[in-house]
Amino acid sequence: MIRRKDHKQHQVGNKNAPKSVKVADPEKWKYYVALVIIVLISFFVYLPVLHNGFVWDDYYYINVNPLIHSFNLKEFFSRYVLGNYHPFTILTLSLEYYFFGLNATGYHFVNLLLHLMNVILVFYTVFLLVDKVGVALVASLLFGIHPMHVESVAWAAELKDLLYTFFFLLSYFFYLKYLKNLKTKFYVFALLLFMVSLLSKAMAASLPVVLMLTDYFKGRKINKKTIFEKVPFFLLATAFGVVAVIAQKSSGAISDIEIFTLPQRLVFAAYGFITYLWKLILPLHLSAFYPYPIKSGGDIPILYYSYALFFLALAVYVIYSLRFSKKIFFGIGFFTVTVFLVLQLLPVGKTIMADRYSYLPSIGIFYLAAEGFNLLWNKKPKLITIILLSAFTVFFSVKTYARCGVWKNDMTLWNDVINQYQTIPYAYYNRGVIFMDANRNTEAINDFSKAIELKPDYTGAFNNRGALYIYEKKYDRALADLNRAIELNPNLIEAYNNRGTIFYNEKRYDEAISNFSKSIELNAKDAVVFYFKGLAEYYSGKEDDACNDIKQAKNLGYKPAADFLSQMCE
Repeated sequence: MIRRKDHKQHQVGNKNAPKSVKVADPEKWKYYVALVIIVLISFFVYLPVLHNGFVWDDYYYINVNPLIHSFNLKEFFSRYVLGNYHPFTILTLSLEYYFFGLNATGYHFVNLLLHLMNVILVFYTVFLLVDKVGVALVASLLFGIHPMHVESVAWAAELKDLLYTFFFLLSYFFYLKYLKNLKTKFYVFALLLFMVSLLSKAMAASLPVVLMLTDYFKGRKINKKTIFEKVPFFLLATAFGVVAVIAQKSSGAISDIEIFTLPQRLVFAAYGFITYLWKLILPLHLSAFYPYPIKSGGDIPILYYSYALFFLALAVYVIYSLRFSKKIFFGIGFFTVTVFLVLQLLPVGKTIMADRYSYLPSIGIFYLAAEGFNLLWNKKPKLITIILLSAFTVFFSVKTYARCGVWKNDMTLWNDVINQYQTIPYAYYNRGVIFMDANRNTEAINDFSKAIELKPDYTGAFNNRGALYIYEKKYDRALADLNRAIELNPNLIEAYNNRGTIFYNEKRYDEAISNFSKSIELNAKDAVVFYFKGLAEYYSGKEDDACNDIKQAKNLGYKPAADFLSQMCE
């Protein structure tokens, strides 16, 4: 491994420490060449993402998100978006929309560019941390090409992951600079960049604890001064943490905490922790969706308790390792602190874990791996290290390149999930919607039926299957599904519209009017519903009501309404 020569590290936290003499390093250019090569490798393994389209909730973040379609700073900073408060991310998406419109390539290019910038920041932060060029280079290489990071890079809406990590690492970089010479400007830069990171995604809230961990790792004394330094960071983290919880609750993303017992949530946290670790070492069976092993109220399979034992054993070893080094404690500690908030101790969303959650935490593990390669380089024949590192580089690169193809579009994504897990109703539902939009009705009905089989109260699946049965004129089946959907969700507008359509087609006009009226009560801005309610009223002899509703449809911009009015009402 390459080491930087003739470099004397300043004493941390001592203004009177003798200044090191800067000595020109004749091999310095090699380090930059190596870093450029790492960036180029990372670029080429992620190159397929530039041919990908929008997937999953990109539709809601980009295609139909009115916030990004107009530039309004006040709205950016005063609104939650899909259960998140990340105004800087929305601001960035708005700028992307201004330049790229709905051209997915532009969004993917920005994501890839941010990832490459993060690769460079990993190099500089690790180098500042340990003053070993070789360790910094290997850590940045592993970070740049790892398959678990595809989700963050290839998913346009995960811009928030890349942005918060970028500003997190910049903040950390300036804090490490501050530790070198205690210049106030570096501390201020670190604090301001931390705030921007929080404005990009609330997961940045772990930084203050990382700073304390770094103080310990660097041998800095823990006293009133060092604690007082962290107070502004902790205040910001707490404030944004509270806002994040409120935002998640506003969208229903946070599950009822009683859905799983505390012991179950602890087991899930241990499972997630250990699984993230082994997938970072051996990234196999990656998925866009990892389901919980049980439903609410069920018993956890006995195998899952073994993860709690693995976690405890690892914790004991990490503490024991302090007898001979702080490296393992720091690497595992960095990973633990940054992944803690997404270990599902507070259940959020439908998945037990997600690849994107490992993006920043992985740096701690890659730092440890780099230290391992450094040790091997110094203790064993260098050829062994070269072969081993080359093997990991090729393996990770091939896996990453292939996984970028999984995120090409919604069909490739959900096919991949279903190929790995046949128990996720959400995956079948999403694929069913894709089939439905492509007019592949039989396949769509099969997927919605599978989703209902796995989740008997799946309201959306009942509604969509009912809509498809209408298209196929199987009105009895359609009505049964729509009745069930409304029973599960009495405010489901689409179900009332679909049921009204059945009654209209069967010339049961009073029942059609009743359903369209309920839909309008829930949403008075749908011109089509006003139009068909007016038609039902017209054919049932309520001409005045019909003309009033069809006028409303015309006022809302539905063009066929104007023709009807000119012929029947004017």
